[in-house]
Amino acid sequence: MDGLSIVSLKPETLTWDTALRLFALRCKSQNLSAGTQQLYAEKLGTLRAWMADNGDPRPAEVQPSQLRAFLEARKARGVSDQTVDGFYRVLRTLWRFLHSDGLVILDPMEKVERPRRERRFAKPVTAGQLQLILARVDTKDPLGLRDYALIVFLADTGLRLSEALSLKLSDVDWANGSALVMGKGRKERRVAFGQTARRALMSWIRRRGEIEGSGLVFVNRYGRRLGLCVVEQRMKGYTREAGIAEDRLSPHALRHFFALAFLKNGGDAMALQKLLGHASLEMVRNYVNMTDDDALTKHRLASPLDRMGPLPGERRQVRLK
Repeated sequence: MDGLSIVSLKPETLTWDTALRLFALRCKSQNLSAGTQQLYAEKLGTLRAWMADNGDPRPAEVQPSQLRAFLEARKARGVSDQTVDGFYRVLRTLWRFLHSDGLVILDPMEKVERPRRERRFAKPVTAGQLQLILARVDTKDPLGLRDYALIVFLADTGLRLSEALSLKLSDVDWANGSALVMGKGRKERRVAFGQTARRALMSWIRRRGEIEGSGLVFVNRYGRRLGLCVVEQRMKGYTREAGIAEDRLSPHALRHFFALAFLKNGGDAMALQKLLGHASLEMVRNYVNMTDDDALTKHRLASPLDRMGPLPGERRQVRLK
């Protein structure tokens, strides 16, 4: 593979370039989604740059303390607990591969404790905030029009960002307002989108035009796959321009927005589970719990007995003794 001599590889001579190329080959051979492979590449690129600035040890020389320091450096940059946990899981996967293939003698991640994180939802953006943010997007600019379509599409479908960025033109059924999505675990599912999202998407597709060699719906300025980090940073920029806290709009916050709005508008939990691509109802139950206050309000408006009127023998005023 591109000149790599697998037979001659030894832990003491293994370079970062070789280790990451072999890991990328492993991911490709496992048929991982393009989004997952891109996520691994981005996070390991961050690791490689940090190691280069901190002693530059070879992969086989890395100590648990250095990996802990790397994770702490992520925290110091103000990223969320969920993002730090994502780095931890990628590091664990990388060294398990290197160790199982005999490319390193010891697995330093075995001694690195998983960072604790608060298990809470990102606060979803409200409908009013979403409108303010979309108003800041310059749809006269091609990339702005793309961002507008992507934000609207995510909010109306609840897709994970990696799923949306992997979407192909051939996956979209314009007549029925649906799209075939490749989700986690290489599982396909069909999701629906409404007329508002359809108009935004078609406006971008017309501006996008034909791009040789790329059938992806959302692409960068060069017609290639759009990066996850690029999308997140651009969303933060729009949110900041709208005068709203930067952390209010993110791809995952839009997923929460969709789930809550779907339930509030009368959608049921089983349908939501299928649309979100969850293997169980556990995560959906969390969304249902978040709408408890809405359920109480609706009951006050639609109490079955209150709407029946006076009951036979009912006393309209009751005095407690």
